[in-house]
Amino acid sequence: MLRSREKIVLALGAAAVVVILLLSFVVIPGVSKVRSLSKASVRAEKDLEELRKMLPELSRLDREVRRKMAVVTASANAKESPLTRLTGAIQQAGLPQSAFSLKSAGPRKGEYVSEEAFDLKVENLTYLEMVRLLKRMESGQLPVVVRSATLKSRFDNSKYLDGTLRIGFLLPAGR
Repeated sequence: MLRSREKIVLALGAAAVVVILLLSFVVIPGVSKVRSLSKASVRAEKDLEELRKMLPELSRLDREVRRKMAVVTASANAKESPLTRLTGAIQQAGLPQSAFSLKSAGPRKGEYVSEEAFDLKVENLTYLEMVRLLKRMESGQLPVVVRSATLKSRFDNSKYLDGTLRIGFLLPAGR
């Protein structure tokens, strides 16, 4: 049998073991979980604030995409090929046939729209004519997007440009 003094020491030892186990398996992990959740909460609040700041830009982009999709849908039943329609639009922009060449660069499939890519090479354009051409391509009646533009000053006259535009002619996805 144990004496009362030994019982007290044994009870205090068991209580110390229980306290140590509670601290190591319950309290310390709980505190670190609370800390990590509070850090995640701060990050989420910052992300939410950024999204709120981006809302006007996202709304503007949504309107632009809807407008472009309406143009794509409206022009889906045209009888001419995209190459013919694009050539006509470039000539309507005031460029003579001798100032540009247009070559197909292949199709791309997307979820909502497919795209027929074209490389438009232009020569002897002023900076202003190039800007007007780019603006007309982006905001015109044809469903096109300018994917890239490579512009170089001419070696013989720096007032003029030569350039290559990668243009995507948008078509509905089912076509």
